[in-house]
Order: sequence, then structure tokens, then C-alpha cells
Amino acid sequence: MANAQRAILIGCAIFITLLVFAEVWMRYVFHYPGMEVEEVAALAAFWLYFVGAIYGSYERTHIKAELIHLIFKKPRRYALVRVITSCITLTLALIMCYWGYTYFIWGIQMGEESRVLRWPMIYTQSSIFVGAILMSFYFLVELVAYVRQALGKVPIAMPYQEED
Repeated sequence: MANAQRAILIGCAIFITLLVFAEVWMRYVFHYPGMEVEEVAALAAFWLYFVGAIYGSYERTHIKAELIHLIFKKPRRYALVRVITSCITLTLALIMCYWGYTYFIWGIQMGEESRVLRWPMIYTQSSIFVGAILMSFYFLVELVAYVRQALGKVPIAMPYQEED
């Protein structure tokens, strides 16, 4: 699944770059507004952002400011704090799943279409729901790993600390 995510990320990034180049070319060389290009770029950008968030969750490189190791120097306490923060993260991701689901269902019920190309907006909106589901899955995997560390089933990986 990680390979598919990487392929989608690379494909979307290249595609958006080409779309932006085409839009600039159409607008300034041919004096054509190219609004349909913006709609296609928005679709690709939504999927790029959410697949990027999914991939960050998979690799555990999502944005975080972790200074807990400076306060909790004992590995066991550090692991327990990571379990708590991971529970909070998973809870927030599950809330996002609920919101994404309700938005997804609303999009289906409303049958919204894009202004220029007239394609269903659910193609764009579904990226939020899919992203939330897969991020929640990876946060659950992370939580299980931290619980195993806290229970002493696997070694606790403490971040780098400077020697005094």
C-alpha cells in the first residue's frame, strides 16, 4: 500500500506541475482563462494533500513537536506519555473520519458538480474521508506499537539526548 501511496504522490505532483505550467501558458500566451484546468488541479491537489497526510502517518513523519523526552527521562514513563498522545491523535483522526463521512454523504445527497467541467464534487470530497480512514488506521498501528513498548514487550526507543 505504501508503494501505491508513493506512486499517487509522485503522479499527482507531476500532474499538478504540468497543469500549472499549462494554465500559465494558456492564460499569458493564448489569452484563454483555462478555468477547467483549475478544477482539475484542485481535484489532484486534494488527493495529493490527503495521500501525503496518509503517507506521513504511515511513516510516522507527520508534524509533531516532541519534547516529552526532556521531561520524562525514564523510558517507561516516556512510553506511557506516548501512549496517551497516541490515543489523543487517534481520537482526533476518528473525529475527522466522522466529519469526513458526513461530508461525503452530504456530497452524494447534494449531487454538487464543478462549475466548468460539471463533474461530481464527490471525487474531490471523497479524498477527505479516505484520508481520514487510512490515517486512523496508521495511528491505530502506532498506538499498538506504543502500548507494546509501555508493556515492555518491545524495547523503548528513546530519542537522542545530549550527554552532560
